[in-house]
Amino acid sequence: MKINTLAGLSGVSSETIRKYRDRNLLRPYCNPENGYYDYSNADFLNLLYIRKLRGANLSLDTIGATYSCDGAGALLDGYRETLEELERQIAELKRREMMLRLTFRHYERDAPNPREIRQIESFGTKYDCYFEANRIDPGLRKWLGNVDLFTCVVCIERAYFVMQELPKRIPVRIGLGTYQRVLDEEGIEIPETACAFPQGRYVSFFLEMEDLYSISPEQLDEVRLYLEENRLCPVSDTTAYLYRVTYSETGYRFQFCVRLRVEDAQ
Repeated sequence: MKINTLAGLSGVSSETIRKYRDRNLLRPYCNPENGYYDYSNADFLNLLYIRKLRGANLSLDTIGATYSCDGAGALLDGYRETLEELERQIAELKRREMMLRLTFRHYERDAPNPREIRQIESFGTKYDCYFEANRIDPGLRKWLGNVDLFTCVVCIERAYFVMQELPKRIPVRIGLGTYQRVLDEEGIEIPETACAFPQGRYVSFFLEMEDLYSISPEQLDEVRLYLEENRLCPVSDTTAYLYRVTYSETGYRFQFCVRLRVEDAQ
């Protein structure tokens, strides 16, 4: 049969059949007079066999090795290696799914209300670690190596939410943070310098920043008023997650969803 007929019967494209033939996995009869290939039922059955092995994710090199060895050793090795690789990929996909679901839960809860100050319950204990000038904590460096498991955070000291007179600029710190269950599942250590934010009640608000070193006191006015009106006392510095990054005429603009742990004022 011609290659187009074989392609129609097997569901394998003509281009792929030619590739298998060039790699000597398929060995059809070649007419010496015109150089045309004639594919037999044996070629058809062999092609289905190759298609099954490819469907199991075996490489062409592994498949090729099975034709020339005695016994099924090469085939078993190929299946074993493929299973190990699939297990690794499944573990990686589960890791990505965990982080995607966690991120989605945050966005799903916060996205409809970017201008609203409100009270929420956190999803669990969270740890933040901050970048210091001209140095990176060794533990934080390990976090950077797994940055897909973390989010960028901004820390504002709780004192600035209650003091009477604020400075002209309020200093902030930038770092990385994630939840304890993520660290536990991945076996990642918590640096000694990390700050813990336990599960509990938090005031949530959005904060836009262009300067990553400080913010204006006016940016906290609404939050400070909300705390006063609702008789809430901050009991920790802020945690956050980087909600989105946009561009402005003056440069980057970072939008954080900020959390401030609170209790009822006495």
